[in-house]
Amino acid sequence: MKKFQFLLLDAGPIITLFELGIWDEFLKRCDVSISQTVANEAKWASQEFEDVRIDLESYKDKVNIFDIEPSTAKSFLDKFNELYKAIIHAGEKETLAFLCNSSEQYLLCSGDKAVYQVLGLLGKGEQSISLEEILDQIGLTQSRLGRQYTKKFREIWIHKGQTDSIQNKGFI
Repeated sequence: MKKFQFLLLDAGPIITLFELGIWDEFLKRCDVSISQTVANEAKWASQEFEDVRIDLESYKDKVNIFDIEPSTAKSFLDKFNELYKAIIHAGEKETLAFLCNSSEQYLLCSGDKAVYQVLGLLGKGEQSISLEEILDQIGLTQSRLGRQYTKKFREIWIHKGQTDSIQNKGFI
């Protein structure tokens, strides 16, 4: 089976994959990149669960953890109006800026409607993918995924961002 290439993950899918106990198998089937802020968010969020501990530092040989220049993240965020700025969290800002500045065709997986909405607004909806879609494609289908990890959820929020773009909402 060919590995899933150029995949960016937000904190939500990482936490879910650990909760489901399929993170290690997922990494065998996917080439994953994560911003340093997302890695920190996932580790912090996992402290809320007694049975889930996430230490992505121990996966450095299997996961690309990247940093971007603060000026790159700032110039990315400066494109948006206050409404959009308010919904884009730090890890998402870095990941979205990385995707938009990359020459590679990364796919971004999140569980946050803001990520998909921004991608729709930017005309980059085709660079999004739900956790449900990934797991189906790599043979790790799960019935216990939350609604925010479904294809339908992703499509709804991509469409909302596309609508905002058509109506000239979202940008300064």
